[in-house]
Amino acid sequence: MRPYRTRDLRALAALAALVAAPITGASAQRRPAEPPPRVMIATLASSDADLGQQAAEALRSRISRDVDNQKLIVISKSDIENTLKASGYSTTEALQLNDAKQLAMLLRADEFFDGNVSKTPTGVKIEARMVLSRDQTLQQPLPVAEAPKLDAAAQMVSKSYQAAREQLSFEKNCYSLYREGKFTEAETMARAALQKYPNGTIAAVCLGNAFESENKTDSVVAVAERIRAIDPKNISALRWAADYYGSHNNPDKASDALIGLMAADPTNEKLRDQVIASLVTNHKLALAIPIVDEALRSNPGDPKTLAMAWKVYLAGPEYYEKALAAGAEMVKADTSLADSTYYIRSFAAAASLSPARASEIAAQGVAKFPQSVTLLVYQANALSKAGQNAQALPIINRALAVNQRVDGGLAQKALILSSMNQPDSVLSVINTCAAMSAPYDKKSCAQVALKVGSDSYKAGNASKARPDLQRAVQFLLLSDRIDPSPDAKFLAGASAFLVGQSAVNEAQTSKSCTLARLAKESFNTAQENVPAGLQSYPDAAKQLLTAIPQFTPAVDDQVKRFCK
Repeated sequence: MRPYRTRDLRALAALAALVAAPITGASAQRRPAEPPPRVMIATLASSDADLGQQAAEALRSRISRDVDNQKLIVISKSDIENTLKASGYSTTEALQLNDAKQLAMLLRADEFFDGNVSKTPTGVKIEARMVLSRDQTLQQPLPVAEAPKLDAAAQMVSKSYQAAREQLSFEKNCYSLYREGKFTEAETMARAALQKYPNGTIAAVCLGNAFESENKTDSVVAVAERIRAIDPKNISALRWAADYYGSHNNPDKASDALIGLMAADPTNEKLRDQVIASLVTNHKLALAIPIVDEALRSNPGDPKTLAMAWKVYLAGPEYYEKALAAGAEMVKADTSLADSTYYIRSFAAAASLSPARASEIAAQGVAKFPQSVTLLVYQANALSKAGQNAQALPIINRALAVNQRVDGGLAQKALILSSMNQPDSVLSVINTCAAMSAPYDKKSCAQVALKVGSDSYKAGNASKARPDLQRAVQFLLLSDRIDPSPDAKFLAGASAFLVGQSAVNEAQTSKSCTLARLAKESFNTAQENVPAGLQSYPDAAKQLLTAIPQFTPAVDDQVKRFCK
């Protein structure tokens, strides 16, 4: 059955009034006070189109022969097909569960079959379950039936079905008592049902509901595990297990139950969010991926399924390619989903794969949301990483003009200016960042200052150019002032030592008071900051701390002689 045929579902709904209309006249007078229950058996799912129809007819025929029609009415093939034809549905394709429920309600069926049939090397196999029309989550799996011939397999299903139905009259009473708030009495009825049919999952759900209403959590999870042993896809049991294990600090079992729930109910948005959060927290993302992949195959083009897949794939860097593909399909299927969050999260995934792809997504987002300062920062970031700093600078300026406090804005501008070799402008931006009041996050600016300072130290250490080393000291001390760190302190001290060494040597020749004082200040800065590197850079720090005192007498002598 093709999913998402809203026109057909509306047509089915339109027939409801006609099919469910009361019978009047003499016929109404002859209607029994309590009519026998009705069961609908539509085409079973199968890779063989004819086999699905043949299996359904074999089941209808077998059950009609095995059960007195005063106790159970099997809805005929003609009634099923006439209703399907009237609403534009195919009579040869298996129905999706939602559609099967709608059809069952229209045909006034109390129960319907869901399942599939396949050929085996020795015959056929039928896998079926009984579903209550009032609630499609109330299902009873029947034992798998394998036989050389279809009629023999149908006979096995009929026998299992009759046995499973032994629970239903008690479950019906349990359900009524439960709705009246008579939970103890409901328990009694559910237990009676399970005495009649010990593997009854439908009756067990009513028992679990009664326990839940009485806050008997241990009993609820015991029922849940009993049901899952028979039907691993049972939604009620999976939900109870997920809630219980989640609240009892058992993340492994909670995640397993949530994954099962997502497989059983893939369009439940609230559940998806819960599953995603649990899987990410408990590092079980790989268990969910096959379920997500299958959901996409089963629901091609469905925006809800695509949105679920997009979120799950975004939870792991190894799935970012899938996330971007699912996201692109998602916003094609439903353009309203292309909000600013979509572009922001997609950009973050693309940025780890390719600057060009990240830039493209950011540009699309900015085009749709031109006032989104976050997207402007992201676009500037992508352009800068692609080496297009001249194009990135006006974009980051545009973001900062709207909101100077936008997260990462000043740090991004400092990075762009650094790449354009404008250290004075970089320093100005970082000083602006340092002066921002709380709660502005200044750590990113400190990291930029650390990077610029570290790069300048490396350059100065190689070239022995004092301006590079002085710039290093300036940026590294600024970084440490904004966000103290041992790395910034030690590198500032190491850079200051090289500045002092250079200055003292040149002052000896030039007799310069300025250079002598620079040397003294630099060695003082080195003495103050180098010890921060004793843990991370023990050898270098010890060498510097040994060398600094060796220069002190010469520097003091120069200051005394040259600064009169």
